[in-house]
Amino acid sequence: MDIGKQIKTLRLGKALTQTGMAEILGVSKSTMSNYERNISTPDPDTLRKIASYFDVTVDYLFNDMTDSPRDIIKEGTAYHPDKALNKDEWNAISYYRRLSDEQKDFIKGQMIQLYQKSSSSNKG
Repeated sequence: MDIGKQIKTLRLGKALTQTGMAEILGVSKSTMSNYERNISTPDPDTLRKIASYFDVTVDYLFNDMTDSPRDIIKEGTAYHPDKALNKDEWNAISYYRRLSDEQKDFIKGQMIQLYQKSSSSNKG
């Protein structure tokens, strides 16, 4: 369990400095540095702030998934943890989750159209 590595990876994924992340969390830069170096662990409220900001669960922060992402893909009611997402897929999902319902509907429509177009061109 390397929560510091998880926090740092998420922070760098958003191109945030330690100072910027510290401001978001309402802690000092040195406290932020201590979190990332596993010198100290964020308190429960700070953990919730981190998870909320990065749109992940608190549980995700405590799991070392940075070396090989093992995101769970839900298909119907079955979970498939063996189907890892690559970085582009993870980013696409992360951005999608931040959209409004209207924007999500638009994106889903575009994806369906692209899929149908590629399916019909592959048949011909």
